[in-house]
Amino acid sequence: MWRFGPGVQAGRVVVVLMVVGFLLSSSGPARAQAAGPGPAMSAAQRAEVVDRILAPKGTDIAAAALRTTKQKDRLDGIAAYDRGMVFAQQGAWAEAEKEFRTTERKDDNNVENLFSLGYVYLKLHKPDEAIKRYEKIYKEDPRNTRSLVGLAAAYEDRQNFREAVRMWQRYTRMGISPADKNDGLALLSAAQAQFAQYYEIAENPGGGAVNALTMQQELQLGQSYVSQLSQSGLDLLKDATVDSYITSLCQTLVSNAKNFPSNYQVFILDTADVNAFTIPGFIFINRGLLAVVDTEAELAGVIAHEIGHSVAHHSAKRYTRQAIDTQQAENLKNSSNRFLRWLGSMSEAGSAYGQMTFSRENEDQADRLAVHITFDAGIDPRGFASFFQKLESLAPSSRSRWDLMQRTHPFSIDRLNTINAYIDLLPERKTRVTSPGFTQMRARLAGLPPPADATGLLKPALNPPATSTSGGRTPDGGATRPFTMDGVPFGGEIPADWGGRKTEAGTIVFEGPQGTESYEVSVEFGFEPKRSGLSIDDVADNVQGVLGKKAEARIQATERQQANDGTPLRFIRGTYAVRGSRGSAVPMRHLTVLLDYPGYYVLMSYYTPDSMYDKYQDVFKMIAERFRYTGR
Repeated sequence: MWRFGPGVQAGRVVVVLMVVGFLLSSSGPARAQAAGPGPAMSAAQRAEVVDRILAPKGTDIAAAALRTTKQKDRLDGIAAYDRGMVFAQQGAWAEAEKEFRTTERKDDNNVENLFSLGYVYLKLHKPDEAIKRYEKIYKEDPRNTRSLVGLAAAYEDRQNFREAVRMWQRYTRMGISPADKNDGLALLSAAQAQFAQYYEIAENPGGGAVNALTMQQELQLGQSYVSQLSQSGLDLLKDATVDSYITSLCQTLVSNAKNFPSNYQVFILDTADVNAFTIPGFIFINRGLLAVVDTEAELAGVIAHEIGHSVAHHSAKRYTRQAIDTQQAENLKNSSNRFLRWLGSMSEAGSAYGQMTFSRENEDQADRLAVHITFDAGIDPRGFASFFQKLESLAPSSRSRWDLMQRTHPFSIDRLNTINAYIDLLPERKTRVTSPGFTQMRARLAGLPPPADATGLLKPALNPPATSTSGGRTPDGGATRPFTMDGVPFGGEIPADWGGRKTEAGTIVFEGPQGTESYEVSVEFGFEPKRSGLSIDDVADNVQGVLGKKAEARIQATERQQANDGTPLRFIRGTYAVRGSRGSAVPMRHLTVLLDYPGYYVLMSYYTPDSMYDKYQDVFKMIAERFRYTGR
C-alpha cells in the first residue's frame, strides 16, 4: 500500500501547497537532454559502428600489452593471440575463444586480449562473460571509452536495455570526437527506444520471489479484501463527474500496464486519508489523494505505483512467503531436536504484530513500473517525481527523525532523486501533465461536502466512552476527543490535536501534530486475534524477539501481572537505538503493555526518544486508562 507519512491530512496539505505553489505547465517533454539524438541508424549500421570500435586489434598491440615477466608465457600468449586473430577473421568464434582464453591464462591483465575475448563472447551471445571482461577494463580505467561501448553492447545482448542506456549515456559524455559522439547519440537513442518497449525483460515482474497463487486465486484474495472493506462501514464517494474522470484515467493506465487484469473495478473511498492502493481486480483511490494532487501527472504516478505492485504480484508473493515461513516454523516447532524447536519459535517471532509489509525492493520496483506505465499512457512520469517533491516539502526526510527510520518505504527525497534519474533513461516523447478532465474533477470535488472522517483512519464515536473519568480533558487540562477503530471492537480517547495513522502492518499509531515536539511521541495499538495454542506469553515472547533485534537493544524480562479482575497483563520494557544516515544514534525507550480482551490480545506500545519519555508518559497513561472494549 501507499503511505504518505504520518500526520498528513488533506485540509492541512492544501493550505501548504497554496504557499509552496507547485505549478506545472499543461504539457511538456518527458525529459530533456543537453544534446539531441543522433541521426537514425538501421540495426545493421549500429552493428557496424560497434564492430568498428570493438573488433580485436593486431597481434603487435596485444604483444606490447602483455605484462608477464616469464619469457615462455609471453611467447605462448602472443602465439595464442595470433591464432585467435586468424580464427576471428574467419568467423570461427568458438576456436577464437579457445585461443584468446589461452592468452588470458598466460596474462589475465592484458587489456587488448580482454577486449578481444569480450568481443568474441558477444559474437557467441555470452553477454555475462563479455561483461566480466569489459568491466575489468572499465574499473581499472574509467576513461576507457571502448570498454563503455563493450558494456553497452553486452547489456543489449542480455536484453537489459536499462543498463545499456546508462552505458551509452556515459559514453556520449566522454571527451570523444564529434563523429563518435554523433554515432553514440544514435546508439543511445536506439537503446532508449528498446528500453521503453521491453522494460519488463529486466524487471521480470512475474519472476523473482515464489508465487504459489494462480491469477484466479489472486483475484479471490482481492474479492475477500473488498468484502471485508464493505463491512467496515467506509463510505464510497459517488459523484458522476469525479467517477467519470477517475474511471477514464484508470482505464488509460491499466491499458498500458502489462498483465494487469482487464476485468477490474474502481472505487473512490470518501475518506480524507491521502492514499491509493491496488489489489488484483480492484483499484482504490482515497478522496484525500484527489484533494492534494495539483496535476493529472501526479495523480497518475501514484495510481500507477499501486498498479505496479499488482503487476509484479507483490501481494501474492508476500502471501506465499508468509505461508512458507509459517509452515517451516511449524515443522521446526514439532521437531524432536531441541535446537530446531527453538529456531521455529524464533521464526514465529519475526513480527510482533503479524506484519506483512512490502520490501524496499518491492517499492523500488513499483516506482519503476509506475514510470513506464505513465510514460506509455502518454502522461509525464515526472509528475510522479514532483509528488515526492511535494511530500518532501511537507515532511522533510531529515533522517534524524527516529520514526521515519523504520519505514518500509524509502525516503521521499531518495525516491525523488532515483525516479528522476530513471526517467532520464527514457526516450524523448511528448507527454501531458494535466487535462481539462482533471481540472473539472478538482472543481467538482471542491464543491462537495467534506468527508466524514478527519484522518481517514479514525471515525468519530457516536458517544464518548461512558466510563471516562476526566470529562474529556488530558492530564494537563487539554481537550480530548473520542475515537473508535474500524474492524476491531475498541475505542477510547486521545488528545484533541493528535492524529492517527494506520501502518502497513495493520496497527494504529497515534501521535502529536506534525511540526510539534509531541509528533515524536508514538502510542501504537496492535491486535492479535486469539487462536488455538496462542497464549499471551507467546505474544510477549514475539515482542521480545522483535525488540531484541534492534540496534543496541536492552530488553528487560517480561513482567507478569494481573488486572483487578484477574485478567493477565504483561509489561515489556527496553531501550534501543535508531541510527540516521549520518551515523548519529537516537536512544529510544519502549514500553509495551499486553492486554487480554475477548477475541484479541491487544498490544499497547509507547515509544519515544529517551529524553521525552517521562514528559509524555502521563499522556500514554491517560490513553491506556480510557481505552475500552466496545463489544461491537
